[in-house]
Amino acid sequence: MSLYDRDYMRERPPRSVTGMVRDFTAFHVIFGINVAVFLMQFLFETGGVRHPRTGEYMPLGGVSVDELTRGNVWTLLTYMFVHGSVMHFALNMMMLWFAGRGVQQLFGSRHFTLIYLLSGVVGAATEMAVNGFVLGDVKTPLVGASAAVFGLLMALAVVMPDEKITAFIYFIIPVQLRLWTLAKGLFIIQLVFGLAGILFHILPEGMQIAYFAHLGGAALGWFYARSLGYGGRPLTYASQWQPAHYQQPRKPAMARTRARPTNELEIDTVPLATKRQLDSAEAWMEQVVNPLLDKMNLHGKDSLTAEELLTLERASREVDRRRQAKGG
Repeated sequence: MSLYDRDYMRERPPRSVTGMVRDFTAFHVIFGINVAVFLMQFLFETGGVRHPRTGEYMPLGGVSVDELTRGNVWTLLTYMFVHGSVMHFALNMMMLWFAGRGVQQLFGSRHFTLIYLLSGVVGAATEMAVNGFVLGDVKTPLVGASAAVFGLLMALAVVMPDEKITAFIYFIIPVQLRLWTLAKGLFIIQLVFGLAGILFHILPEGMQIAYFAHLGGAALGWFYARSLGYGGRPLTYASQWQPAHYQQPRKPAMARTRARPTNELEIDTVPLATKRQLDSAEAWMEQVVNPLLDKMNLHGKDSLTAEELLTLERASREVDRRRQAKGG
């Protein structure tokens, strides 16, 4: 496959209404469902109940061991689209907007949907297991997309660990961090607060934060991205128990298909100077850059050497230069 035939290198025509509908992705669907459910429950107060004593509004759709034992298994999915307050909804949608769009662009709709749903399910199972076995609580419902969003964030961090982002401490102080540093820091914070709440009971009573749901979702997102080969060798049975097989150097598939027998005679009727002028850039893209892209897709960005990374950066600049020249 030529560099210019790849989806992310193709030039797109101006979008019409039909094109916008065609560009509708799983991210837009998931984000839209979250917004629709929130508006339905908090703006129109549909799909919720008032607490008989406190009068506090409680949205329906949360998951708990008690709900599951009563046969409401669908709550394992509905809970990740339900939120307990405006602030809860706003924070989760901010993270979904940031991490979800990145995962959608890098992984595609199918993997985005699987990461979101599986992270949510694993996060809920982790939280219910801790609450049930350690605290003996099987009735408190779990709501929110945070476990699913943590999974998306961790998957994105595995693919782009060195991406520089600006985080705002207390929404005021800007701090520039590597994406992997941010994801790892959030994971450690969730672990510390979760263990502190269980072992020492030092957290306030009204602080209902599902720390272990966040941890479970993040772990699933990390494992999913690693299973696709990002961040190192794919986490498969063969890679863990047959390391020697994976350590053998293998030529990329495209390089193997271009190999020619030694006895083949090639007659070139194009003048050498003209051929070099016309084909040197295309040949470099085809013979050097494409195998590097295949290697990165198969084994992750960390499998590339510093020289290979510089080659990809040079290729990116060359593509940008050609686009600007064509546009000019």
